[in-house]
Amino acid sequence: MSMVTLGLRNLMRSKPRLLLTAVLIGVPFFLLLTMQSIGQAVQKQADVLTREVNTVVQLRARGSMGHVNMTDQDRILPQDVIEKVRAIEHVIQVEPYLLAMAPITPPNFVMHVGLAPNAAKRLESHGEAGNPRIIAGRDFSPADAGQDVGIIGQGYAKWAGIKAEDIGNTTLTVDLTRTHPVIYAMDRPKRELRIIGMYASGYVFGDQQLFMPIDTFRSIYGIDSGISWLFVRVDAVDNVVAVTQRLKAAVGDVADILAPESAAMFTSTTSRNVIQLTWVGALLAIILMVVVVFFVLLMQVQERSCEIGTLKAIGASNAGVTQQFLAEAIGLTLLGGLFGLVLFKFAGEALTGRLFAIGIGPFLPNQYKPLFDSLTVDSDISAALVASVVLTAVIAAVLGSAYGVWQATKLSPLEAMKHE
Repeated sequence: MSMVTLGLRNLMRSKPRLLLTAVLIGVPFFLLLTMQSIGQAVQKQADVLTREVNTVVQLRARGSMGHVNMTDQDRILPQDVIEKVRAIEHVIQVEPYLLAMAPITPPNFVMHVGLAPNAAKRLESHGEAGNPRIIAGRDFSPADAGQDVGIIGQGYAKWAGIKAEDIGNTTLTVDLTRTHPVIYAMDRPKRELRIIGMYASGYVFGDQQLFMPIDTFRSIYGIDSGISWLFVRVDAVDNVVAVTQRLKAAVGDVADILAPESAAMFTSTTSRNVIQLTWVGALLAIILMVVVVFFVLLMQVQERSCEIGTLKAIGASNAGVTQQFLAEAIGLTLLGGLFGLVLFKFAGEALTGRLFAIGIGPFLPNQYKPLFDSLTVDSDISAALVASVVLTAVIAAVLGSAYGVWQATKLSPLEAMKHE
């Protein structure tokens, strides 16, 4: 029997030792994969947002925020702007929105947004950061057009006393008679909206919104025509400048035309901070993995000096002994890596948000904390990443075992037996 085969067979000699070693090696392996997946998820989120922002142009009524009940900011775009914009070459999507403000205490007010059921749920404070994640209930469907239904942000829901388990069976009263220093009352009847979904955006102010079908908004607020905001998606980044110029020529006399980049800057800054922290976390996880693997394997070899002495006494060469223990070390490392990979596959998505909050949360401002709940982490990881992590662990294992074996093989068989 070759010494390599003997080393691999020794893996099963002590099942408790095998299990303990696999866990010790697998946990830092899991942490490293977790840090990498968080970084990839945040980077993906930033890339999508940047790509969307680069091809989106926003129109508002000239000199107005376009909120239908905001003092001195309630002018909206005329309805015919939509058809004028759709006629422009390279425009592939036009999404109209109606917006209003509603007072709450704190944080003073929230936003009500009317939109088409299939439109992106854009956040008023970061207008182009659309489609926050639904965390309870369901999204709009075409059948919801004109119905008294709404999707509420988790921050607004908390103020209203609406819990996730209530979604689908609870209502929110829209009362236009309530005022605020920047909101004027509207003489319109109250309306009950059935809350069918709750969303999380990752931003404190982004979670203070209520979305409803645009026809429902018109009925509640008495807005027969006109739009607050119009988002225009261009087919390619290279055509944004030309489309913007054509928009100015077609509707520039009544509209302010914006190529919104504030949300991209906001998110990219946040993302950069998070990604930097995840890289630091990944580096610490690598160091932890290397230290754990090195010393676990080193200690195992040192504890078996008597075995090494026995092998040498019956004629095993130093090279053969080294081969046996290196084969065993590599096998243990691969099993530990497999344990960490399986743990990540089955529990990575569930645990990543909590680990993110514990490990990275203390370093981020409070307004970014909801990102823990809204970040979608994929348990799929690249083969190249797994291979690089395994290779690092194997090198650490080889070094740890080789050093221990080298120390033991310097001794005579009798000395090695006594050394233990």
